[in-house]
Amino acid sequence: MFKSLITNIVSKHLKRKIEKWTIKEEDLTELLEQIKISLLDGDVNIKVVNSFIKTIHDKCLGITIEPNQDPQNVVLTIIKEELTKILGNNTTTINTDKSLVKIMMIGLQGSGKTTTCAKIANYYKKKFNKKPLLVGIDIYRPAAIEQLRTLAKENGIDFFEKGTQNPVITADEALTFAKTNGNNIIIFDTAGRLQTDEVMMEELKNVRNKISPDEILLVIDAMSGQEIVNVASEFNNTLHISGLVITKLDGDTRAGAALSLVSILKKPIKFTGVGEKIGSLELFHPSRMASRILGLGDILTLAEKSKDLMDENVVKKSFARMLAGKMDLEDLMVQMSQLGKMGPLSSISKMMPGANNISETQIAEAQEKMRIWNILLSSMTLKERRNPIFFKKEPGRKTRVVKGSGRKPDELNKLLNEWEKSKEKMDVLARNIRSGKNPFMGMNNPFGK
Repeated sequence: MFKSLITNIVSKHLKRKIEKWTIKEEDLTELLEQIKISLLDGDVNIKVVNSFIKTIHDKCLGITIEPNQDPQNVVLTIIKEELTKILGNNTTTINTDKSLVKIMMIGLQGSGKTTTCAKIANYYKKKFNKKPLLVGIDIYRPAAIEQLRTLAKENGIDFFEKGTQNPVITADEALTFAKTNGNNIIIFDTAGRLQTDEVMMEELKNVRNKISPDEILLVIDAMSGQEIVNVASEFNNTLHISGLVITKLDGDTRAGAALSLVSILKKPIKFTGVGEKIGSLELFHPSRMASRILGLGDILTLAEKSKDLMDENVVKKSFARMLAGKMDLEDLMVQMSQLGKMGPLSSISKMMPGANNISETQIAEAQEKMRIWNILLSSMTLKERRNPIFFKKEPGRKTRVVKGSGRKPDELNKLLNEWEKSKEKMDVLARNIRSGKNPFMGMNNPFGK
């Protein structure tokens, strides 16, 4: 998220062996300056940055580091605590105990608002067994209502619209429909604009007054620059929002401006979107996000995503085949498909401890390799994926796969060679597990190439 990870900056400036040491002004000057540059480079609001740096300075200055303490960890603990406060401190959820929860979604055009409506509906349907209703009242953007209809149909979610009828009337009629249809969550996809304007705000106020929503969620694109602060403030001043949803919070997005809004508006981030797929929505945990920003990983969210998005039976079957020494290219294809459900590698990697040691180039190369492998594997027959030995016995099969996939011969050869080496390592690991030994005994760099 930030090009110069704060963890690396702290490590560079506080790397020393000590007997006993009190942190002085000269220890903090360059350190805090580099952290400030990193935050500003990540597009964090200048007022938020200055307040954050001052707090870190005041809390660190004068601290005595004992011989059994690591100065890096002491300072990073303080930084993480303050970063968590900036991000909202506590996880804030939507209260769904009412018989009908009304959620009004607002935001600028292009923020991902319509897709987010469907993601939230799917989230409560899948995780809480709710019966949501999506309501399309964006009558100005071409195909907005059709987009929402398609998303609802694809995911088995109820849908309501009345074409270009006055949005206030449609919203009122949707409430009546929801009660007779047995829906317990209703999500209104309101109109967005390229920028805020009086007509837009007046319509949103009329909709709000008619439906009396339990939640008004402002959808913000993580790629927005500093101008989003003024836009979000105008929405909040007019409509009194209850929370934020940050979309596109994956890949190389800087996101600092969007994340600054919690401190500026005093409103919590409730969800984040981390991919295009319907399941790529996460409940926002300030402490976990602080860990990601610091490069400390987020194992809890990674485990939750794995449980929610991966097919447990498929994963168990693959593990059983590995223990039996029967892994083949079909299993590889299935595993890559399961991993793909969790979103791009760039997003997953940020949840792994030590991710700051993995360059963006390495992640991009791994993502591209997976893409190429999927194409090659899809061009093979099931018999070939189950029995890769056929490619050695009958070289003509390679020619057919290369021609059918449109890829290069050396790409197929690399896939088969890397698979063979990986299978040897997995077979050793499986034998050790079955015999109760150290799983990695006898393996040279099991995680290497």
